[in-house]
Amino acid sequence: MQTPKLLLAFAICFATSLSNNLAHAQLAPLGTPPVPPGNPLTTAKSNLGKVLFWEEQLSITGTVACGTCHRPGAAGTDPRTAVFASLSSFASTHPGPDGVFGGADDVHASMGVPAHNADGNYRASSAFGLAPQVGGRKSPSSINAGFSPQLLFWDGRAGTSFADPITGLVLIPVGASLENQALMPLLDSSEMAPAAALISDVPMRLSGAKPLALASGIPASLNSWIGGRSYPELFTEAFGSPEVTPTRIAFAIASYERTQNGNQTPFDELNGGNPAALTAQEQRGLNAFRANDCAQCHAGALLSDNSFRYIGVRPAAEDLGRFNQTGDPQHRGQFRVPSLRNVEQRAPFMHNGRFSTLEQVVDFYARGGDFNEPNKDPRVRPRNIPPGARADLVAFLKRPLTDVRVASEQAPFDRPTLYTESDRVPQILGVGSAGSAGSAGLVPQISALEPPLLGNRNFTVSVSQALANANAHLIVSATDPGLPSSNQLPVGSYANQTLIINAQGFASAQLILPNNSALAGTSLFGRIYVVDPAAPNQLASTNAFKITLFGTGTDELLLNGFE
Repeated sequence: MQTPKLLLAFAICFATSLSNNLAHAQLAPLGTPPVPPGNPLTTAKSNLGKVLFWEEQLSITGTVACGTCHRPGAAGTDPRTAVFASLSSFASTHPGPDGVFGGADDVHASMGVPAHNADGNYRASSAFGLAPQVGGRKSPSSINAGFSPQLLFWDGRAGTSFADPITGLVLIPVGASLENQALMPLLDSSEMAPAAALISDVPMRLSGAKPLALASGIPASLNSWIGGRSYPELFTEAFGSPEVTPTRIAFAIASYERTQNGNQTPFDELNGGNPAALTAQEQRGLNAFRANDCAQCHAGALLSDNSFRYIGVRPAAEDLGRFNQTGDPQHRGQFRVPSLRNVEQRAPFMHNGRFSTLEQVVDFYARGGDFNEPNKDPRVRPRNIPPGARADLVAFLKRPLTDVRVASEQAPFDRPTLYTESDRVPQILGVGSAGSAGSAGLVPQISALEPPLLGNRNFTVSVSQALANANAHLIVSATDPGLPSSNQLPVGSYANQTLIINAQGFASAQLILPNNSALAGTSLFGRIYVVDPAAPNQLASTNAFKITLFGTGTDELLLNGFE
């Protein structure tokens, strides 16, 4: 009667031994990812995808591109997350499921766009007000994403089959996770889109737009390929006709991402047959990596088996992860195993950005994780890893897994400088004047973050902390309109616009910026004055913003896609 149990035990031991042998086997260098036949890789298509990947005009505010949150120098993740995590700033922090900043469930993630109504005006988010919203998970790496053709995102919601989002026709039956993931941020109201965005709206964001008009420092080879052409002309070269469609956008971005392969590392040299590729300490670290089951999940040349696992980073109920896609209780709190390539540049670590250093990550695994659930991976358990072996492990995770082309943003990982990295971002200057007790005596705060591009017909300015339901006036001039010295409003030489503060003390207004190349380099200043009868001079004033117009003035840009 014991025979079936013995056979089962033998089978488990054999499978474990086979798995261990495979993990320890000599690996081939990483190579290049598979390409689905439905979207063959061409130079023109990947060039167009590179333009679109770094195109901030695809977002409603002109402040977010795919590359904003996936920069090669941060190994395809968001360097802003690491900066803000180290400073304990809320600027790139999500308050977690409890909705309160500063708690243990906070998530260090990426800033997207402020919340928008469908008409393009800002609306207040419960967590972020009129400030840019922050996602609920750290950006996963875009480098080597082509090696995960079945499922992408931390929870695997970008699946393997791609259908034209307009017609529903299946164009790629298998291996299209990149095509699916390319479109999702374009419709996400916390990342790039207004509320209730439609897939048919996406091409409109490029209507009349000059390619990479907001960027600077465009790599010479890419700039030469663009050659001053319009988007319809670029789409014609890539696809044979000028139509800009969601499917073509997805196909181009996915094609570019399939060229972003960090496959030239000392680890690849080792796997290619060079036994001297690692130092003695790094080799000890590789041995410790294998001996402590790390290579079971971070497997193969990719250093990921693309599976989903719960490892005890946080209670599963805080973020159900894969369960939200499958409904399977065994998937509660599971997230996709990331590749460890270029991991040294990816701080902070884990899907919630919990750990700032690789040393902290190794300590986490050595103590067997921090939380337990019935479906916790059994490999994550307390281990007796001496301090020396931990240091060796960290050494292996650094230089041997780093492709220096990625870390230094050398071709094919070169890129433009984004608008949000430049000195073109509006400046907030000076001080304002407080309102009455009706606004808790607060100084209303102005915000302007969108690009002051010549021809931008939707440059948005917002105000918060103002007297509820009051009238307000946006005044824009060649000089700072200044604090109110009487109950008379200044007269703006450029704009005098009335707006109404809502019941929560917020409002936004859209300016049409001139479309005249002669005005490039011209500075404008603005304030919002809130009519508050109980305030000094019956007016409360925001601080000022300063914008300096840039661009050629040759394109009438509908940045937000709204008339």
